[in-house]
Amino acid sequence: MIESMVTAIVHNIADELADVEPSTEATWNAICLADMGNTGAAFVAIPQIQPRNLAWIKKGKWLDLAKIGFEKYFIRKMKSGSSEPIYEKYLLKALGINRLK
Repeated sequence: MIESMVTAIVHNIADELADVEPSTEATWNAICLADMGNTGAAFVAIPQIQPRNLAWIKKGKWLDLAKIGFEKYFIRKMKSGSSEPIYEKYLLKALGINRLK
């Protein structure tokens, strides 16, 4: 959800600087991996605020490994300067998860 809001803000600032009326809106979709001691949880909420079109949650030890893997992936993509690689954009779009309206 934070990435969605920041992306909308950046687009709207660019519009303001170009003397164009800002029109970009965030979708408020949320994807989360959470570490909870010996286990973990993952959830997807579309949109994050009720009423939701989709609410999915799973819990298990396998999510500890998923979180470690995601952290390594996230750090690598930030070091490379690519905040939204093309394969990530299309994978999320195929799952029905978009950053912007």
